[in-house]
Amino acid sequence: MNMRSGALAFTIGLVFLGSFSGCAKDHRWRSAMDDGNNAMRSGDYTHAEESFVAARKEAEVLDPQGKRLAETLSQLGEVNRELGRYPRAEALFQEALAIRERVYGPAHAETAASLTDLGELYRLQGLYTQSEALHQRAREIREKVFGPDHSKTAESLNNIAVVYQDQRRFSDAEPVLQQALAIFEKQLGPEHSLTAITRDNLAKMYQAQGQHPRAMPLYQRALTIHEKAFGPNHPIVARNLENLADTYRAQNQYPQAEALYQRAVSIFRKSIGNDHVDTAEAMSRLGQLYELQGLYSQAEPLFQQAIAIREKQQGAENPQVAGELKNLASLYQSQNKLDQSEDLYKQALVIYEQAVGYDREAYVKTLKSYASLLRRRQRAGEAERLEERAKSVLKRLSLESQSQGKTAADMPLAPVAPVP
Repeated sequence: MNMRSGALAFTIGLVFLGSFSGCAKDHRWRSAMDDGNNAMRSGDYTHAEESFVAARKEAEVLDPQGKRLAETLSQLGEVNRELGRYPRAEALFQEALAIRERVYGPAHAETAASLTDLGELYRLQGLYTQSEALHQRAREIREKVFGPDHSKTAESLNNIAVVYQDQRRFSDAEPVLQQALAIFEKQLGPEHSLTAITRDNLAKMYQAQGQHPRAMPLYQRALTIHEKAFGPNHPIVARNLENLADTYRAQNQYPQAEALYQRAVSIFRKSIGNDHVDTAEAMSRLGQLYELQGLYSQAEPLFQQAIAIREKQQGAENPQVAGELKNLASLYQSQNKLDQSEDLYKQALVIYEQAVGYDREAYVKTLKSYASLLRRRQRAGEAERLEERAKSVLKRLSLESQSQGKTAADMPLAPVAPVP
């Protein structure tokens, strides 16, 4: 599962092929894969990548163009996706898909897993048409292989709904989410983690529409289930806490939100470390809460730490870094530190414009914020050029939305805060 991008999508995750377990000759491959997956779970992506690269070398000797290699490529792709290296992740996922289609055929469950990996990658880049097509194909395969009421089919339904949700196509997303939730409740039970995650996605949809009273009990139930299943200090619990805190923040209940964000930061630090991107995300959300309350001295170090973590883990040119730079720029703008703010806006825009596969809505928001700063500095001509650029991007987004049966009014002007 990818857990940090608005709603939660299900991907292949950490899956191994049981047919390999009795083969002594693949011991080094399996050991490297286990090591890589343990590192992934702890958030040590550098170590995970090293282990999967070692596993790939073993797989290329033992099983060239075969099942082991496809599994290894998928895990390498997941590491690169988590680190925001989208072009590299795409190449790895495509290679894994090609192997699985050749080895298993185009209508096999393993092929569906690779389609799901690619679909989630495209969703994260805002390539919704491609993402939806891949998730729909995965759903069709799973319906034929497992049946329409199987939990694997429900996973694909959830993923399709998340694509709709990211585009604010709420009337499309809700019935699909409800269908997935009904299957999970029937097949896995109301207290299962996947049921809770889908319920959490439903809550996000209500929250995005301002229906906070409908979202709150769903978030609370998901939190209760995950605390019972994983304990009170698990990263999944921290993500639930963030979501619940977002709802309190949206309703101006700042003390309740602050307590939950602080608990989430504490859990992430203890469970996956101070330098994990999820820790950075939680710090950033807490910083935004402080900024809303004018607590600038408390917000600033949180934004600075979030930037440092993302630069270390994802690279200085990653679009997620641009998002954090924009947050700090906004904070300085609020404090009338206009020179510092402008420098950060410029850095953020350069990153967005040079990135392959970035959040165009976040880019638009940065353009607009920078334009507002320029107007404060009596530089109306420069501000107008940025505003025109923002309008041009929004126009392209509108045309894309209309091609998928939506109106321009359905498109968000700002990204949903990222999550798993």
